[in-house]
Amino acid sequence: MQPNKRYPRIFIRSKNELAKHLASKKAGQVETLNLINDVILNYDKYWKDSKHSQPLKGKYVRNARGTPLGVLLNKINKLVLAPHDKMLPDFIFGGVAGRNHKKAGEHLLGAKRRRVLLKMDVRSFFEGIGGERIFYLFKNKFLCSPKASRLLANICSVPLGPKDNPSSRRSIGRGFATSSRLAVWSNLDIFIKLDWFVRKALKGRDPKISIYVDDIGITASRVSKKEMERISLAVSELLNSDHNQKLPLNPDKTKIISHEEGMEILGLRLNRNNLSIGPKTRKKLDKSKNVLKSKLSPNDRAAARAKHGALVRYKKSIEGANTLQIKKLS
Repeated sequence: MQPNKRYPRIFIRSKNELAKHLASKKAGQVETLNLINDVILNYDKYWKDSKHSQPLKGKYVRNARGTPLGVLLNKINKLVLAPHDKMLPDFIFGGVAGRNHKKAGEHLLGAKRRRVLLKMDVRSFFEGIGGERIFYLFKNKFLCSPKASRLLANICSVPLGPKDNPSSRRSIGRGFATSSRLAVWSNLDIFIKLDWFVRKALKGRDPKISIYVDDIGITASRVSKKEMERISLAVSELLNSDHNQKLPLNPDKTKIISHEEGMEILGLRLNRNNLSIGPKTRKKLDKSKNVLKSKLSPNDRAAARAKHGALVRYKKSIEGANTLQIKKLS
């Protein structure tokens, strides 16, 4: 059977081959193999739940930084996954080299007027990608051996729920270096189906779609809100059509916004032909200006200046070079 050209052929067959794949001048194959064996033996010692977790939402951020597991995950991300970023479609952003949230916002800009934005959020995105999905990805899509696929799936996934009361099911670790890329690759087929659907359903309306991790944005011109509501329902049905690959949307975060109302996504304002910072960032910037005008101790003033400077630099990164030519994007 002809392998799917949509996916890279990684062909890792064993633990030794993985070590060879990850070896470098600083850490040779033997040292890397020792690292892998150490992680296998002491896996649970090398990660913890982060303070940024949201237990009430069932979202647990995992932290493996500064541990052998963290080192190994970084190597897998950098040397196994990242080299294939260029194979991903141009509408996928987040966790991919050179495709940040600004690029995602730019991708939604269009040449025609009367634009409308449909923005959606996938609920429990990382938690929904189980260990078996990652095993399937490495084995059936990346063409690794079953043994190597199981090893990689176990390294890149953790039990669901809090670490001190784990579930028997596993999912990719929210916060692990490998998770964003694995999430994209494991959902690539459904994302491409979504792109096909949007381009067909909104043909002639200058449709654009942008997927940034678990945030989905769709824009089109000369489309009513009612039409976009129908698109929204169809998208939700499509994302839940595959029994093994369901992506349920968060209905509270599904919004349809016209250009006149101020289209915002990923903390950015989508203007006619450029981007600007969103209202939350603008409020933070205004607040930091006011803080600098108040009486502060030397230490507090230095901290306030640093914070204000960071916000100014961020604003400039979004708006300063906003000379986009819509023709290039269309």
